[in-house]
Amino acid sequence: MVQSPFRLGALALATAFCAAQEPKFVAYPDRDILSPFRSPSDVYAPPDALFHQLHIMQALADRPDLHKDFDRDGREVVDDARWHGARIEAERIGIDAAYLAQIMRLHKNAGERATALYAAFFCTNRDHVFNLISHIPGEPERKTREAAMPRAIAYLRANLGRKFGDLPPEEKAAIATSMPQIGSPAAKAAGIVRAPVDQDHLHDVRLVPFYQLLDLAEPIDQAQGLWFLKEVFLIRLDKALLTLEPALPRIRQLIASKDDAVRDQAIGLMQAVGGKDLRKPPVDDPAALPLWVDEASKALFPPIRNLNDAIVQLHPSPERDAVVAAGIKALEDSSIGDAFVGQNKAGQYVRGYRLVTVPDVLKPLAIPAGAVVTTVNGVGVSNAKTLLNTLREQLARKVYPNVLFVEYVRGEETHAVEYRVM
Repeated sequence: MVQSPFRLGALALATAFCAAQEPKFVAYPDRDILSPFRSPSDVYAPPDALFHQLHIMQALADRPDLHKDFDRDGREVVDDARWHGARIEAERIGIDAAYLAQIMRLHKNAGERATALYAAFFCTNRDHVFNLISHIPGEPERKTREAAMPRAIAYLRANLGRKFGDLPPEEKAAIATSMPQIGSPAAKAAGIVRAPVDQDHLHDVRLVPFYQLLDLAEPIDQAQGLWFLKEVFLIRLDKALLTLEPALPRIRQLIASKDDAVRDQAIGLMQAVGGKDLRKPPVDDPAALPLWVDEASKALFPPIRNLNDAIVQLHPSPERDAVVAAGIKALEDSSIGDAFVGQNKAGQYVRGYRLVTVPDVLKPLAIPAGAVVTTVNGVGVSNAKTLLNTLREQLARKVYPNVLFVEYVRGEETHAVEYRVM
């Protein structure tokens, strides 16, 4: 935990004042039954035989004098014969994930909800466990959440990284056989567009409820949400790639928190995604930490993103400004190309602006040397001047994302790049 004092100079004081006035940024505003915190008010009668065994297991697991560990499947194991006996009996009776979910969501008895969350990790079906993990942030009792989160991370470490290629051939074949035929109505309804490949992950976890912990007022809730997300990203960085960007403004706010735990966990999260070249966080200069978050985020979210040589996103940034400035200068002095009129091998005329060379600063735009730019958003291009004027007219539209659809010819092939100015 960072112990350095909060030494603020004039700039830092101004930054802190602005942060205090800044409204809380909410990344995922849509709330549902999994969002923090539920208000369960129903009464359920859990299956007595099963919950009797689960209560034995839970009570022994909560004892600090008993040794506990996690098995290869990520499930907690207590070094006690009574615990093992109760687990065997509970699994013989059967642990129903759907019933556990109902208790977690609706049962007003906090003790039974805690037992349901404890039992979740012993469900046989892994996907059911992943679903039940997403219920943790909605649990209103903090001590129950605090007990469930480390168990959930242990389970995720053992299972979240599993891929289709890790399965034995017979399991692969069984999955392939059970899938609906690609292109069929059933496949379309399920969102299945192709057969599984070895690099496909087998499981997923819903992180939105954990992001919503960052919106709460209590620092301990914010810190726990940050910790959980960080641990998930250390297991699978692609989960950060898919979910983190909308929350970056909130993390910039939290990293300036006066609470040591919140600040430390926000730093840890960004270090988990920031890559090996990320500099050390400026912990002695709190006013600089939000800018450090921006540096760390560029490892996953560069401001200019070439998605597939056909779509390029340009986000507000000095990098985007540099590309625009370099492109305008090059077109103003025609230093990178010339007007072109010619025929291809099929006898078709090609008219446009030919790129003879592409400076390094313009290479992220994904148009190679030798390309003849023919249109921008359907408007024909004949030389550097018409290309520059067309680009300026299109960029003058204050609509975001501002889409520029650029067509070019290279060799005998026609290509297109879609630029999304965000």
